[in-house]
Amino acid sequence: MGVVKIVTDSTASLPRELCQALGITVVPIPIQFGATTFTDGVDPAEQFYEYLMDSPAPPTTSTPSPGVFMETYRRLLAEGAEVVSIHLMGSKSTLLETARLSARLLETNCVHVIDSGSVSMGLGLLVILGARMAAAGKSAAEIVTAVQAATQQVDLFVAIREMTQLRKSGRVSLGAALLASAFSIKPILSISQSVIDVADKVRSWPKALERITQLAHERVDGTKVTLAVVHTNAKTDAEALLAQIRERFQTVEVMIAEAGAGLAAHAGSGALGVVLLRHD
Repeated sequence: MGVVKIVTDSTASLPRELCQALGITVVPIPIQFGATTFTDGVDPAEQFYEYLMDSPAPPTTSTPSPGVFMETYRRLLAEGAEVVSIHLMGSKSTLLETARLSARLLETNCVHVIDSGSVSMGLGLLVILGARMAAAGKSAAEIVTAVQAATQQVDLFVAIREMTQLRKSGRVSLGAALLASAFSIKPILSISQSVIDVADKVRSWPKALERITQLAHERVDGTKVTLAVVHTNAKTDAEALLAQIRERFQTVEVMIAEAGAGLAAHAGSGALGVVLLRHD
């Protein structure tokens, strides 16, 4: 049985140390602040938030070129590995199709590209699953089957603390942002199986955190889960949230992760999310 290597992109929000430990290859996402390029997962996160605060225009995320994916796949194939490449939801980005195109151009059946249907640690938990299976000697076919099945078991609920970045990014109108600000309304986003919905709107930050926890708990319905709390430049708040909620779930594993620049470009600083991978 051959070696299997796992590839993902930097929207997966995986800590660098974990990627090194599990042998995960991460393709970085470029983000433009006007003429300035920030490379997600390579440049320091502190630099991103400085740009985010100072830039009058919203950042724009870009898709790595096919050449970047092809170079990554060629290198791993040259090492004698099959590749399972797990990425940001295809419904919201051209990245997945670029990865698939790159695999086709290589004219090989040894690169398998999977749509996670999620983002941030929703994607990240699937990548970890694949990497641990690869480390245990599972075949590429076994990993693809397991990860594709697990995409149906991943949910992400995000509370947006400030509307500023959503307004800048064009995701909401100025009027809606001003109205939300006046009433301290916090939107709750639900991300699951390639769909992003506004799950609720509440009128205070404590209620927003309670609501994402409640939605997550309702989705679990008593099953065991891997639980992650993700944040955008709010590690202390994430740690406090995890400490408050972890006993409400039957957890197989818990973790905290920086959500990454790809999500923060839209959610802004201070957002918190609860991510679940259900183990039926």
